Amino acid sequence: MPWKPDRALMLGLTVLACAVGVGLLANVALAGFFGLSALLVAGARGPRRTAAIGALAVVVAVLSGIWDHRFGQSQHLAAIVLVAAQSAVAVWIAVHRTLRESELRHRESELRRVRAVADVAQRALLPEVPTMLDGARLAARYLSAAEEASVGGDLYEVVATKHTIRVIIGDVRGKGLPAVRLASVVLGAFREAAVTWLEPEQVAAACAKAVNREADAEDFVTALLLDIHPDGRLSLCSAGHHPPMHLPMRSSTGATAAAGQDAQAGGEIRLKSPSPPLGLAERFTPSAARWAVGDRLLLFTDGLIEARSPSGEFFPLEDHLDALLDGTIEEALDRLTERVTRHAGGHLRDDLAMLLIERRPLASEPTVPRQPSAADSGEPRTAPGAPDPDAPDPDALDPDAGPAAETAGAAAGNPGHIRGNGPGPSGWRRLRVGRSHRSG
Repeated sequence: MPWKPDRALMLGLTVLACAVGVGLLANVALAGFFGLSALLVAGARGPRRTAAIGALAVVVAVLSGIWDHRFGQSQHLAAIVLVAAQSAVAVWIAVHRTLRESELRHRESELRRVRAVADVAQRALLPEVPTMLDGARLAARYLSAAEEASVGGDLYEVVATKHTIRVIIGDVRGKGLPAVRLASVVLGAFREAAVTWLEPEQVAAACAKAVNREADAEDFVTALLLDIHPDGRLSLCSAGHHPPMHLPMRSSTGATAAAGQDAQAGGEIRLKSPSPPLGLAERFTPSAARWAVGDRLLLFTDGLIEARSPSGEFFPLEDHLDALLDGTIEEALDRLTERVTRHAGGHLRDDLAMLLIERRPLASEPTVPRQPSAADSGEPRTAPGAPDPDAPDPDALDPDAGPAAETAGAAAGNPGHIRGNGPGPSGWRRLRVGRSHRSG
């Protein structure tokens, strides 16, 4: 391994040599400055090397009395004592600096272990939201203000039911483990109620009951519950939480247009009457809105709009809404996260959770493939004059479909299927082929 020079040690030796050289050339007594070499080394190296440079400085100070003809005089002895004192102080500085650095390394190691545990807890409490559901794309971000961990009292969850996509985002009062525990209570109640109750205000009431059972007298949770319907309807219920921001898709001219009267272009969705937070109320008022394909919704906690700059200015969210319309929702959230972090000077004072949702077209309805027949292989279907065995029996037609459905099925070139009320994701029902055989 090639030898690498010690820059701090070389700097100390250089200062000592320069002081000696100037004293010899100018015939000036500079022995009192020899101890500076040890002080310079103490700022970057350990006590052993610092003591070595200090001892060398004391020896040179003793020898300096020979060439300046002051050996043994009071000035010479005072210079030796001064250099020895400087060297001792340098060694003391090196010892304490080394101990301090060792303590910091130990704390950093513990902090890495705590963060690793916190990451596991965060994944358990706030699992990753699905990035794609039928009719919507989703992205989430969570930033914690705690220095020791990456979890806090903010929460969010997405549950897909048979009829809607249900979303909750909330903020627990307080910090630390009690806030994390109450957040887990709310999420557990939401996951159960989301598949039990039909309306968002009923889900909010179930979450409120769970908070009342587990929370202390002064604890509460602000929350926003959102139901996304396939036809573009939005059902909302706010429990003391900020309404979502509606971001209409840009038109070909670069402008935006609102999806309905309940939303403003690039602004908050109007709520009928925001209700008190969970834990302070048991009844909640629902609101409704609409959005179009390509529109986006931003759900967030108060850590976003209450992020302050070093000068005390709040984050101007309205000035950054346009950035959420460009690129993918992941890229848009990354831009917003970077901007709010930069605005806060790199340190958030409160936890921050964000959800960005984009409406996408529903997946195309699958069709039931028809059964292969002789026509598919080019063979004659029936003998001349014989009835077609694949033709539907008029007695087997769905009585609720009517003649119009039969005509539509024949026009589609698929006489064995009609559009009806039968089960299945596409509503297509298979007809019974052939005549029915009646006994008697």
